[in-house]
Amino acid sequence: MSEVFPNVSYIIIGSKERLSRVKSYQIEEGVECLLCPFQSMSELPSLLDLKIAELDSQVISIIPAGAFPKKDARAQLVHFSRSEYQFWGWYHFGNKFKGAAQSIGKLNTFLNKVPQLEQGIFFSKSLYFSVGGLGDSGVNPFAELAKRFYLRLDPQNPLPSLTIRAKSLLD
Repeated sequence: MSEVFPNVSYIIIGSKERLSRVKSYQIEEGVECLLCPFQSMSELPSLLDLKIAELDSQVISIIPAGAFPKKDARAQLVHFSRSEYQFWGWYHFGNKFKGAAQSIGKLNTFLNKVPQLEQGIFFSKSLYFSVGGLGDSGVNPFAELAKRFYLRLDPQNPLPSLTIRAKSLLD
């Protein structure tokens, strides 16, 4: 009897307090959802490196607590996982957050091609370790990772936006 491994792993990042309030997510077969609580952004890179190294899936998606990919985005990631190619990308901005902060984030993503925290990021596991992992997290934990990925290849077109279920994503 062969053991079936998940195709896609969603890693939900957030503070321990925030993740304690996250309700379970409805996920499909061949997909797993893991929580990655942290106390400070400085410990996030080492936590993610350890968690990702333990996974059997080939596609990883890191998303903030209080958000989750829509069904069509999840289906697309499962489809991507069936290829042997390396890839990475992020999700579109949603419509839940509006105002100056989101406008600046959209402009930053457009100009710098760096996903913002509320957009999430996805990638093939082999690409993640070929660039040396997350690196320094800083204010935006995806900024350094996106820079490293860009050294290898261009991102996929953004997937449909995340469904945002909370006002505060990490806290």
